Amino acid sequence: MYARVIQFPLKSESIPDAINYFRDSVGPALKELDGFKNSRMLTNPVDNKGLMVTIWESEAARQAAESSGFLQDILKHMSNYFAGAPTVDYYEVSVQIV
Repeated sequence: MYARVIQFPLKSESIPDAINYFRDSVGPALKELDGFKNSRMLTNPVDNKGLMVTIWESEAARQAAESSGFLQDILKHMSNYFAGAPTVDYYEVSVQIV
């Protein structure tokens, strides 16, 4: 499995809206994508930081979600909640405990 981790600074006043958007819009859309396994959004309201982690069954599935414009659309919409530019990193999932 493969993971995409997006780190971003949040505007403190926009944290509830960012959470709602991820839960109500991003989550359901992710479930429709081939190869999507699961996702988490984590927020730290003390430091106004956030993480979005998505897990994919293959690197090809992750890449397909990006080349379709899905990721770019999400980041564009969520830019209203960001206090700065997000960073995107990629990982292989070495251990998963469910």
